[in-house]
Amino acid sequence: MALVKISYEKKIVLGYIINLMVVFALGLIYWKQMPQSGDAVLWDWILLALIVLSLGMLTVVYVILKAQQKANTTYAQELLQSQTLLQSIIDNTPNPISVKKLNGEYLLVNTQYQMLFREKTEDLIGKTNHDVLDKETADRYRSTDLDALKTGREIQVEETFEQADGTHIYLSVKFPLFDNSGRAYAIGNISTDITERKKIEQSLKAADTFFNLSVDSLVIASKEKFIKVNPSLSKLLGYSDAELLAKPFTDFIHADDTAATKKEIEKLEKGTDLINFINRWVCKDGSIKWLSWNATADVCTGTLYAIVRDVTAQLMLKEKEEKERNMLFESRQKLNMILENISDGVIVANAEKQVVLANHNANLFFGIQEDTEISMNFSDHFEVLYPDGETPFPAQNLPAERALLGEVTDDVDVLLRDYETNKKRRVLLSGRPIWNHENAIVAVVVTMKDISRYKKLEAELKKKDMASRTIIGFKKSKQQSEKS
Repeated sequence: MALVKISYEKKIVLGYIINLMVVFALGLIYWKQMPQSGDAVLWDWILLALIVLSLGMLTVVYVILKAQQKANTTYAQELLQSQTLLQSIIDNTPNPISVKKLNGEYLLVNTQYQMLFREKTEDLIGKTNHDVLDKETADRYRSTDLDALKTGREIQVEETFEQADGTHIYLSVKFPLFDNSGRAYAIGNISTDITERKKIEQSLKAADTFFNLSVDSLVIASKEKFIKVNPSLSKLLGYSDAELLAKPFTDFIHADDTAATKKEIEKLEKGTDLINFINRWVCKDGSIKWLSWNATADVCTGTLYAIVRDVTAQLMLKEKEEKERNMLFESRQKLNMILENISDGVIVANAEKQVVLANHNANLFFGIQEDTEISMNFSDHFEVLYPDGETPFPAQNLPAERALLGEVTDDVDVLLRDYETNKKRRVLLSGRPIWNHENAIVAVVVTMKDISRYKKLEAELKKKDMASRTIIGFKKSKQQSEKS
């Protein structure tokens, strides 16, 4: 038991001394037995020489052992230094690294790998995954280790680890380690945390899906060519993606808009965003599309990002509306000229009974300059009476009200008395409904003919006629006499 505690270096020295003493003892014994008279034979001298040689050989062996022991000590120190250096390197590597025996026991782990299991164990060395993880998870990790052994080369697998801040995804490279004889003796593992990369990939996938499914046309381009286009633009212009990416995009722009487009691209490169820039593009079938561009640029890379909308229909509709508006304006001007040259007063009211148009004579009739201040309800301006001047005329029987019900009225004879001046006027009112294409009444037209003067002249003529008949002795007929 005492020898077990003696160091290897001391064992060498002690063995050398003991063997040296034994050889000296043997030599001394043999020396004593040799004849002293000088009758020693050759054999005796040979034996003595062998004893001396044994001493030399023993010394040589001792020197060799000491040198080997020193070399082993140096090698052990260098190996320890190498192991320490290796451990220091792998501990300062951000990737978790481990080496396992073929039975799954950990031989080596770095700090990052140990941190994956920090809550489960303080030291993984000598343990297996089944010692620190649930069976299902441990079996899954063990299966991938064995796959690396079966293939005899490195494999890549994605593995998940539950950590304090949630689930992390690692890309693990697993590979067998071979000894000098080519036999696998361990399994190495280097893992990389790809959690953020996975999130980015998912975001990029979602963005790519959005890019491809967007109703609007989306474009990524350089200064001269498209880099990526979504199916919407291809469908819009009729070209395939390959055709659009193969040529400078100016080849697809209408020649008259090329210069203006290049100027806008120069502004983009200087950091000015493009807002609602409209230019014409030539489709594959030769038709022209008006496209509206909203774009921005990465001034560092020169990459352009744009959202494109087809505004051809809108511009055509706008052009049509503008044309119709001009035609309507011209028609209204003509209508105004006609209305202003009509001796009768004319008002036009919408379905909500709001006056939208009145000619000059209508303004004079009501004594109001602003058309919108005229009320279609005549009783707001006048007392409406029958021609007898005493009986009120029902408002619902006025032409304007009847026109709103779809009736056409002509020359309704009424007497209008002004509330302020008490002046009376005999007026013939007529009304017409205006229908739209859906057969709904959208407006009414009311004309007013002041016949007060005619009625006054008629009365005067009648009076003069009667006076003339009396002068010339005109006799009444029997029937007239009876009426008188």
